[in-house]
Amino acid sequence: MKNTLIVLLTVVLILMSACSASPNANQDVALDGLATELLSSDVFEETLTPVDDGIAKKLYSIDNAVSFQLYIGSGATASELALLEFETEEDAKAALSLAQERVAAQKESFAAYLPGEVKKLEDAVVEQHGRYVV
Repeated sequence: MKNTLIVLLTVVLILMSACSASPNANQDVALDGLATELLSSDVFEETLTPVDDGIAKKLYSIDNAVSFQLYIGSGATASELALLEFETEEDAKAALSLAQERVAAQKESFAAYLPGEVKKLEDAVVEQHGRYVV
């Protein structure tokens, strides 16, 4: 759990530094690199696989992302990684609430058949940083 917290805080710091108000405020975050780094860390207890854009958009009810990378596990755990980029901060803000709804729906679903996974969902990191949602 300690390693998970360290990695997630690192992700947040990377996103915050990339999205901070500075002369390079429009700086892009390399979502591919961020995904690779997170997936190769020991944050997740199982190997996550990429999900097709269409399925990702349907699961999150988000269809206006510039880039949407979703990785999910086998269903035996609640592990999931979603990295989204939007045109504007307003779009990202709207998507943040949809991502929070996804976590709430997952809590309800896992409570019925894998209640041990609900704790992970309660500790889920769902944040917006500028034009990005993680």
